Amino acid sequence: MNPLVVTIVIALGTFILAIFGASWLNQQAMNKRIDDLRSYLDSRFAGLEGALRAEIKTVETRIATGLEATNQRIDRVEARLDRIERQLDEIFKPVLPGRG
Repeated sequence: MNPLVVTIVIALGTFILAIFGASWLNQQAMNKRIDDLRSYLDSRFAGLEGALRAEIKTVETRIATGLEATNQRIDRVEARLDRIERQLDEIFKPVLPGRG
């Protein structure tokens, strides 16, 4: 066999192995980057989730307090209207004719 052919075959084999090796190394590096990004985002969102839940709880409490205060005001207004209505009924009692 010609030494030139042997050299070409070895060079071609080495070139193909180098391409596959580089591809494999790139894939490993990409997997590591993805895993690092995933762990970073998980830790970032874990803290954000707790803060968001606390903020939602605060807003819910404020809404409940506001609704309770509004209901109390409505009850007070209704009580006043009932009292005024009773007073008006007392003032303007219907009188039968001839009894005035």
